[in-house]
Amino acid sequence: MATPARRPPAQPQPQPLTVDFEALSYISRLVEAFQAFDSDSDGLVTAPELRALLASLGLNRSEAEARDMLARADGDRDGLLGVEEFLEVMNAGELGLGALGALLQAAVPALESFAGGPDGALGADELARVLGLMGTASAEDCAEIVACMDGDGDGTITVEEFKLMADLL
Repeated sequence: MATPARRPPAQPQPQPLTVDFEALSYISRLVEAFQAFDSDSDGLVTAPELRALLASLGLNRSEAEARDMLARADGDRDGLLGVEEFLEVMNAGELGLGALGALLQAAVPALESFAGGPDGALGADELARVLGLMGTASAEDCAEIVACMDGDGDGTITVEEFKLMADLL
């Protein structure tokens, strides 16, 4: 009597993410704006940089208002505003993307290996391969994630960009 052939274990089927991609895109735009006005690329903005940043977002504030806003949001009292503090000022934490942040954090090590390091570029297909193996996101979700984070419009994000957003969510 012949033994039935064993099937390999089935790959988990990714479930569609329940994510507000508009909120993810909003946060990504805020981070891009922050980085654009961080003139010395140290991850911190001064009151004048904050004022210019807010003006770029259509929020015209006086220098005194910008200083006051910075002082209220400056959690570590260093006189500067980090990107996390800026996102708090802009109420980004209220958008409910914490679960997505945890998912993205879990994917970072695999993405670093897959892309050949933190500067490696990832498109939606590469992201779908990694997140699909984890059984956590569909190809459509991955395309949305990349589109939301793709600041330069080339259809890719670096692992560092991915990691930054994962840390901030």
